Amino acid sequence: MTARMRRGRSVPLPDRLRPRGAGPERYVILGAGCAGLSLCHYLLERGVDEPILILDRKETFTDDRTWCFWDVEETPFSGRATRRWDSWAVRAGEREIVHTSARYPYLCLTGADFYEDALEKISARGNVTVRLGESVETLEELDDGVLIGTPAGSYLAGNVFDGRGLPPDSPVLKEARREPAWISQQFLGLRLRASRPTFDPDTCTLMDFTVDQGRGLRFAYVLPFDEREALVENVYLSRTGAPPETHRAELSAYLRDRYGLAEGDYEAEGEEWGDIPMTSRRFPRKPGTRIRAIGTLGGETRPSTGYTFLRVQRYCRALAASVTGGGGDPERVHPRRYGLLDRVFLRLLREQPERCPGIYARMFAGTRPDALVRFLTERSSPSDEAGLIRALPKLPFLRLAAGESIDGVREIL
Repeated sequence: MTARMRRGRSVPLPDRLRPRGAGPERYVILGAGCAGLSLCHYLLERGVDEPILILDRKETFTDDRTWCFWDVEETPFSGRATRRWDSWAVRAGEREIVHTSARYPYLCLTGADFYEDALEKISARGNVTVRLGESVETLEELDDGVLIGTPAGSYLAGNVFDGRGLPPDSPVLKEARREPAWISQQFLGLRLRASRPTFDPDTCTLMDFTVDQGRGLRFAYVLPFDEREALVENVYLSRTGAPPETHRAELSAYLRDRYGLAEGDYEAEGEEWGDIPMTSRRFPRKPGTRIRAIGTLGGETRPSTGYTFLRVQRYCRALAASVTGGGGDPERVHPRRYGLLDRVFLRLLREQPERCPGIYARMFAGTRPDALVRFLTERSSPSDEAGLIRALPKLPFLRLAAGESIDGVREIL
């Protein structure tokens, strides 16, 4: 899960990454976010010594988001995790399921910590330039490269990696919204400090469905950093979501009802807002001969969960190896069988939202913690998946799976 936040901390750009003289660039990365900075790191790790240019429209690096993921595999940035939880909870109705896994802790990595770590890593080699405050206006493929137009001028690139995300008016996103297996994960949250010990710092809450479901499928998501400080989100899984003022009112009610916190009992340290497209539609990985899409734009958000960080790491690592090794573009780094499972889950969320709290509770209660984590991170074995299927109600899933058209299955394969 990714959370975009407004907090005070900013991250300075190292001097070695500041702009120098301009010239033809072998590699240009559009977007200095998770995908762009990660890909740059992996290119350098593969021994690239040609110039790499990164362009981003933002003026500075700020603590603007949070990435969460299970520690199922090593990444270059996992060591900078702000917090780790061995236990996590799901609540629905009268049930509370708490799972514990010392093998696969749940990690939280703030934007500031990621940016600091990534910028430090890519500045060590001396062949990377980061230009902030430059938005890309045009991309034109020529015989000898890609011409990139910005308000500050033009750049000629041998290879372009586009990690600028999916704006709401994106044609790709508009097309995805026509799919039957599409919903939005919309959330607003507060990073807050309570005036008294309130939270259990050893257990994070992934989904609390005990909130009112009158406006659509909704849950609370709680990351306790200590007994007083936490990130608490109000999350909708629907086609419409809710306006920010509704999210804020519902968050206030949740903090009051669940934790006994009136508005005067805590201080808001930051607010976040996010809208993650959850779709089984395959986004084009290579929109041009020399242009490749990465990150959310390249389809690296898990359709049925919204988690992105590990997928980005896997694909950027594979892409860097492919580009530097002279081979073709890498295959998807997640097994194909997850496509059908994701599509069925998405249709369930969209068509039968009232059943979802109970189904999630059954899934978490009836599946071994490590097996469940491996499934959620696309590292499960057939026996893991068999155990998960046994925990789920058969009839609704069989009906949805049977209703998948040949074209729909072909789209995800």
